[in-house]
Amino acid sequence: MKKIVLLLAAVAAVGVAQAQHIEFKWHGFYAVAGYDYAFNFNKTEFEDKATFNGITAVAGYQIRKESGLGMGFSFMHDATGAFSQLPIFIELRSHYMRSRLTPYTSLYVGYSIPLGSSSAGKDAVQITAGGVTSGANIGVRYAFSRKFGMSAYVGYQELYMTKVQRKISGKIAETQPILFHNIKVGVGFNF
Repeated sequence: MKKIVLLLAAVAAVGVAQAQHIEFKWHGFYAVAGYDYAFNFNKTEFEDKATFNGITAVAGYQIRKESGLGMGFSFMHDATGAFSQLPIFIELRSHYMRSRLTPYTSLYVGYSIPLGSSSAGKDAVQITAGGVTSGANIGVRYAFSRKFGMSAYVGYQELYMTKVQRKISGKIAETQPILFHNIKVGVGFNF
């Protein structure tokens, strides 16, 4: 009798363990949308500091279980208005485990479009020409079901702005390129 009870308990434990294994969809279209926070850590000639709040959306095709190729955009809003922009990019996303909780990385490259906003006052700053953006993220995704999950990440982003116009006492003083090295953190919803 003990052997039968132990056997039934073992079968039930295996069944429960298998029921908890949810593998996120591994082939076909995918989408990720979420919130980002970024700040630059490098010093520019004018010691520009920018913090960005924004949203990011990516849609792509999962080529195989481990990797997918997508296209996306980010709306990056700077609190001062001077450096707000819209990067559009191509992304390579890779997942490393076939389980409910999996680490992932994403690499991306694209072009950032300035939004035409500027900081206020006589010493205003405005992006007049965008430039190349690239970066890498490392994070983790948790699958609630085969078609829905949440992710969190930390990453690095490079933003190159070809022309940034500066006004001093209300007059255009200088136009020059600026390169920001950003640290990013974010959360997303995976579909």
